[in-house]
Amino acid sequence: MNTLTHTAPALRAPSYSTAHVYLLEMRLELLRLLRMPAFALPMFLLPVGTYLLFAFAVAAEAVAKDPDAGRFMFAGFSVMAVTMAALFATCPNLAMEREQGLLTLKRAQPAPPGAWLTAKIVAGVACGVIAYLPILVLGAVTGQAQLTGSQLAAMSAVLVAGTIPFCALGVMLGALTSGSAAPAYANLAYLPGLYLSGVFFPLPKSMHFQTVFWPHFHLDQLVFAAGGVAKFRWISVEMAFAMLLGFTVLCSGVALWRLSRKG
Repeated sequence: MNTLTHTAPALRAPSYSTAHVYLLEMRLELLRLLRMPAFALPMFLLPVGTYLLFAFAVAAEAVAKDPDAGRFMFAGFSVMAVTMAALFATCPNLAMEREQGLLTLKRAQPAPPGAWLTAKIVAGVACGVIAYLPILVLGAVTGQAQLTGSQLAAMSAVLVAGTIPFCALGVMLGALTSGSAAPAYANLAYLPGLYLSGVFFPLPKSMHFQTVFWPHFHLDQLVFAAGGVAKFRWISVEMAFAMLLGFTVLCSGVALWRLSRKG
């Protein structure tokens, strides 16, 4: 009597290219952020809301008399939009995942080791762009900033690139702090610079010395340089770029050092 044997086909996991894995991680990270109302609503509505309040209501008369005032407010609130969204899109979630052991799980998975970190940075940049778009549309449609299309395009390119140092800051804080304390540390690192850098309002001369210590100030200077706005330029483009580059390298180095350690 012949015995019929059946050999079950071996189950194999589907193979994906490295690029596909990176894109999938980016997509999922961005979707997760957009589906969190506690993050999405404040980050996307606060910058454009304050811009409408101050530029179109409180200081409308001053802007009508002085076009530079409109450009100053457009640049300041745009910097706020891209940097705040980039920082808070990276810091709290990374701290929470590290505390819960999810990063250890990701390291054990057969995936490119840098995919999850790249996804967080790209999601931070994307959130910065989303937060900035309403301000850009308002500035372009209403003409309140009195900037040409080429000026807006150049300033927008600098603003998008300017999210990267703040993503690096967010990754560093997320790597160093606990999940519950991360939002507090992010606010502590971000909010003083937002006001002390002179991004929102001109500072008295006695406070000018400390503006160079804040990355917000250097990004604001690069935005003015890209838009050809000379009135609010205080330092050279080379110095502003070098300071932001050094800030990014420092934050990235500390973050990678901390994330490479166990625990």
